[in-house]
Amino acid sequence: MSSNPEILDNESIFRALVMESPIPIALLVGREMIITVANKPQLAVWGKGDTVFGMPLAKAIPEMEGQPFLAILDEVFTTGVTFATDNTPAHMMVDGEMKTVYFDFSFKPLKNKKGAVYGIIATGVEITEQVATHQALLLREEQLRQQSMELDRQVAERTQQLEDSIQDLKRSNQNLQQFAYIASHDLQEPLRKVQQFGDLLLNQYGTELKEGITYLERMQNAAHRMSSLIRDLLSYSRISTQRGTTQLVSLSTIVEAVVQNLELRIQETAAIIQVGDLPQVAGDASQLEQLFQNLVSNALKFHRPGIAPQIQIVSSQVMVSDLPTAFKPHRLTNGYYRIDIVDNGIGFEEKYLDRIFMVFQRLHGRSEYAGTGIGLAICEKVVLNHGGWINAQSIPGQGATFSVYLPL
Repeated sequence: MSSNPEILDNESIFRALVMESPIPIALLVGREMIITVANKPQLAVWGKGDTVFGMPLAKAIPEMEGQPFLAILDEVFTTGVTFATDNTPAHMMVDGEMKTVYFDFSFKPLKNKKGAVYGIIATGVEITEQVATHQALLLREEQLRQQSMELDRQVAERTQQLEDSIQDLKRSNQNLQQFAYIASHDLQEPLRKVQQFGDLLLNQYGTELKEGITYLERMQNAAHRMSSLIRDLLSYSRISTQRGTTQLVSLSTIVEAVVQNLELRIQETAAIIQVGDLPQVAGDASQLEQLFQNLVSNALKFHRPGIAPQIQIVSSQVMVSDLPTAFKPHRLTNGYYRIDIVDNGIGFEEKYLDRIFMVFQRLHGRSEYAGTGIGLAICEKVVLNHGGWINAQSIPGQGATFSVYLPL
């Protein structure tokens, strides 16, 4: 301890103030930095007991050698200028093991009345846990940055793949449109010639052909079937590649137009068509008209012999939670309109349900019912284009119900 009365007075005051402080505080006196006062938190930092009192700091804490603290203390003692710093690492002996700990600390010079430095107050707060937490946060931020960069790379790569796919689809659509042009012009023209010359042969030389007339009629029928097939394929390709203008469409108006289009067939079969209140939906009017014309036309075609077709078209609303399990919506919506087209025709066995919406699939021979087997495939495509679904139920000999689901 110092023998200077002034220093002793200061020491007694300092000791009274700091011994109860939770912050590590020490009083170091003289250029040798004699440990004069150190509270319990400071002794705990050093890992020492009160035996260090009266000892030079370098001797009491030998691990200070090779670290900057002794030089900094000497600089403060010489210049009389306070030194403070944050997040500073120190290598300390903790429980018999050298460890790196971090401190916010300051070295403040103590001066006598003449302004001469006689000691230094050393204060420090250990922040090892805070530094570790901060470093962990920095590491996590770097990991997140790397993950974000990787995600951006993957998004850019996926975006490029999607763009390439879009371009491929555009080229495919252009090819389909080119095919449609060829089919509607270059393929149809030879068929028209075959039909025209076939008609000429029948009209001018029919009486002379005798048995050959049968072959000519077969040729004409085949040409007509080919022409119908091309027209239906064109319709299917247009539904698949073209998107019309989406607007609010009245299904009542659509069905009225369909009934007018099929007026002659309705009269021929003495069909009775009952139409309930139908909703308005967002969609393409021409595609929706083709949808209902195909469904009503099928109901007229596949009627039971000797029994007039009876067709009902009714609608209801269905919540998403009440949809058939087979329906997996591709759009988020509150619900769907369900439009049922119910007939009393020949029906079909439901084991063939997975086939009826496929292109060229027929459940009946051409000799019984005309057609190309594309109509229901077109119906399904139209419904899918509108974010909906189509299904059917039937009992052979008791009719069929086709259910169309369209978003509200």
